[in-house]
Amino acid sequence: MSNPTRHTPSQLTRRGVLVAVGAVAAGAAFTPAAAAAAAYDVEYVSRAEWRADEQKRFTADGAENSPAVYYRAQALTVHHTDTANDDPDPAATVRAIYEHHAISNDWGDIGYHFLIDESGRIYEGRWSGDDGLPAHDRQGRVVTGFHVQGFNAGNLGIALLGTLTDQPPTDAAGASLVRLVAAMSRFHGLDPRARTTYVNPVSKATREMATLAGHRDWMRTGCPGDTMYTRLPAIREAAAKRARR
Repeated sequence: MSNPTRHTPSQLTRRGVLVAVGAVAAGAAFTPAAAAAAAYDVEYVSRAEWRADEQKRFTADGAENSPAVYYRAQALTVHHTDTANDDPDPAATVRAIYEHHAISNDWGDIGYHFLIDESGRIYEGRWSGDDGLPAHDRQGRVVTGFHVQGFNAGNLGIALLGTLTDQPPTDAAGASLVRLVAAMSRFHGLDPRARTTYVNPVSKATREMATLAGHRDWMRTGCPGDTMYTRLPAIREAAAKRARR
């Protein structure tokens, strides 16, 4: 396999590198061509770097509240966090979301797989193991998060920090969203412009859905905000173009 092209956008500070070279995951979505294209490099802020308190994932008796389970990725879902815009300390906001999801909601972890701040920094979300591959296990299966009730298994969630109801994402955040969607689409052999029949591998519930959807496509909610939602067609096209590079 050839070496992956490195992308080092100026708006990102290198904190960690999400790299999967030659990763092969089981399931119908994976073909030899998709596996060969599975080398990607997306810079991100690791859980350790944004100072996730890993004890929040455990109950008082030391048991893991929500043990990681993994399934073949079928869909990608975009959210906004409905928090303050022009955030002076996005890492603190990520920690606050983690606290709310893990403790207040009793989910045992942050619900999203990745988060993106207004400067374009990508943050590792849901804990997925100690193999150094965020959001996935060694077989390339996505860890189940907590972001779309009833449709979480095999559904990778990306949240943009802020409230995107009346204002759009920043250019930096939008560029990082395209980059991340392209990387995940290439890795999983998905077409972000396509539609899919999502089948929940746990409940067997099905849903005809855009492969790259907004939270509101799955359930009644304003998320990911009206302005962000209207930009999803352009995100799909840009990510599909980038994924083919």
